[in-house]
Amino acid sequence: MNETRRFYRAPVVLPLAGPPLQDGAVLTENGRIRAVGPYQEIKALTAGLTLTSRVDYDGHVLVPALVNAHCHLELSHLAFLSRDYRPQPGDITSWIRRLLAAREECGPGNPEAALLALARLYAGGCRTVIDIGNDPASRNIGADFKTAVFFHLELLGLAGAAEEQALARLAAQDDDLCCTGHAPYSTGPRLLQALKKRARAGNCLFPLHVAESAAEKEFLATGSGSLRDFLAERGLDLAAFAPPGCSPVAWLDSLGLLDEQTLCVHAVWVDEDDVALLAARRAGVCLCPGSNRHLGVGKAPLATMLRHGITPALGTDSLAGNPDFSLWQEMKLLREDHPEVPPATVLAMACQAGARLLGRSGETGVIAPGAEAALPAVVCPAAAGGVDTALEYLTTAGKDIRLEWTE
Repeated sequence: MNETRRFYRAPVVLPLAGPPLQDGAVLTENGRIRAVGPYQEIKALTAGLTLTSRVDYDGHVLVPALVNAHCHLELSHLAFLSRDYRPQPGDITSWIRRLLAAREECGPGNPEAALLALARLYAGGCRTVIDIGNDPASRNIGADFKTAVFFHLELLGLAGAAEEQALARLAAQDDDLCCTGHAPYSTGPRLLQALKKRARAGNCLFPLHVAESAAEKEFLATGSGSLRDFLAERGLDLAAFAPPGCSPVAWLDSLGLLDEQTLCVHAVWVDEDDVALLAARRAGVCLCPGSNRHLGVGKAPLATMLRHGITPALGTDSLAGNPDFSLWQEMKLLREDHPEVPPATVLAMACQAGARLLGRSGETGVIAPGAEAALPAVVCPAAAGGVDTALEYLTTAGKDIRLEWTE
């Protein structure tokens, strides 16, 4: 096999696994990073080596590949929803009704639309996606594509016959298929525990929508509110479900579901005690500021999470509920919502945090020896100004970001 060695230089390199570099360089070998460091140091390593290519990325910043920690590629054919429909702020049930109606009208999915959405993420610097879908066939979205898709089949069934049917469906799935629940308000306790048991046995991540809306918090605390009305409309046997009388996070913990393999997505309506509990159980968190803003459900308490030692990952959610569908835009919105959070932390949320959730910290999301060599080289007018100005640009430019892949 012919060896390939490539050398990249840029005015700013942001490894995340180590300190930022001004006038940095990366040496790769056979698709993996061999070394990263100051330009003169890495240049010295190339003495006597035959290089396949050498690229000086003037006016660029080299960053790690991004990780989209929450997505529904299956819903990509419903992208018109995010353009044509926006609920009243906080009215999550109206949004769910509209989504379900659109699915019934347009069908459950479209592989071509899903692949185009995945290609859009790749063009934006993303090499890893944690994906959620309702059809087992969606596990094949992106097979052999450059962006790796970690698919999870999502099951719903709150109580009574619906929960029993979901348990039977779970038992029929292939052993190698990662499965998860939808949310504490739509997935009953027996089903959640069965799903978590399966996830543990298969060493699968266990992503759940948790505390996304005030309506969810109200329903679990009191059994009332707009979500109860919506579930009753859907014909669910609410008499068979006893509201736990606590927060969504506390409910999951009481069921034994919170651990380092559980990923709580959204986590908007959480208080100090909830965050402390998530930290104590070492549970993962993924924030979706674009979707949350579009649906008007609120802002996650990021500063509280960081104070408790939780660095959340970032996700786009689906095209049906997020018209921008870009992790760069997620970073921009996060900076707008939380200007006190350092830009370097925000970038780490979009790269390193998601890789850590998947146990791939040494594979992607960082620029470090042994990691994958494909890196986004981002056009950055502020690169000449140094590390701080580059970080400021990267986390606030949003949809204006332009990049190419190193390899």
